[in-house]
Amino acid sequence: MKNTLVLLLVVLLLISCSSFVYYPNSVNAPLLSEKNEMKFSAGIKGFGVDLRSAYAINDQIGVQINANAINIENTETIFGVSTDYRNGNYYGEAAIGYFNEIIPRLVFEAYAGTGIGRSFSRNLDFDELRTTMYSKLYLQQDIGYKSKIFHVGIAFREAFVNAYQTKINNIDQNISAFDFFFEPVIFLALGGEKFKINAQAGVSYASRASIINYPPFILSLGVERVFNSEKQISEK
Repeated sequence: MKNTLVLLLVVLLLISCSSFVYYPNSVNAPLLSEKNEMKFSAGIKGFGVDLRSAYAINDQIGVQINANAINIENTETIFGVSTDYRNGNYYGEAAIGYFNEIIPRLVFEAYAGTGIGRSFSRNLDFDELRTTMYSKLYLQQDIGYKSKIFHVGIAFREAFVNAYQTKINNIDQNISAFDFFFEPVIFLALGGEKFKINAQAGVSYASRASIINYPPFILSLGVERVFNSEKQISEK
């Protein structure tokens, strides 16, 4: 009976589409290919921003630091009654992984990472604030083709997300939920050798349906800059 009540509370807290608990960030697939190569990307994701960075420690090992921030005011209407909310999310993660140019211009990467975030939803009509902490452990695999003028590829991310410490007006609700997410994404970048416009699109799917309130799509449009890249890929 107690478990049933806890599950009901979780559903009630997470059911509102104005109160996302987990916000999937964009996938960082830098397609590194040489030591000391660095890449910085900034993408607009909905009404927020994704910042992505990657650095090649040597010719096979790369590291990442990524961040996501969203802060938006919106109105939800249910049965003709409108309610104003301010919703958002702050998240940061780090990862380490392996990359290999398996044939000229075709790069495979695999990363393992962890992150922590805080989502929130403030009901502006009743001045009620819900906050939730969440942590994430993830694996990512991507493969892509890179040249001077464009990059294109596909990435797969498998993430374990644990949502905990949910508070309403700073009162801990003593509930938590966890889920396994599968997040495939396609990505594309066009431009010059060092500076490109990038875009990606994908989906986020919770396998257990324990965390039911999250955006199901991953969409981003932004720019990227590459530093210390000395290989002339197009000349191979």
